[in-house]
Amino acid sequence: MELKKLKHRLTVCKVGSVSDIDLDQDFYFIAKTDEEISLVCRTIDTPRNTIEREDGWRGFRIQGVLDTMV
Repeated sequence: MELKKLKHRLTVCKVGSVSDIDLDQDFYFIAKTDEEISLVCRTIDTPRNTIEREDGWRGFRIQGVLDTMV
């Protein structure tokens, strides 16, 4: 397994609604619970209407196929 560092800066934020998120962007992760909607996206793509936000994150991707457990 090989890890590849992502080149862009990331922001982790909380939004009020999924409609605040531009779903046409090519990189984002959305998580929703009964208490909040969280978004990880490129910092330059962060929605204007965030409830909370934390900039300066970096990420990586697993290159290739993950081993599976049987």
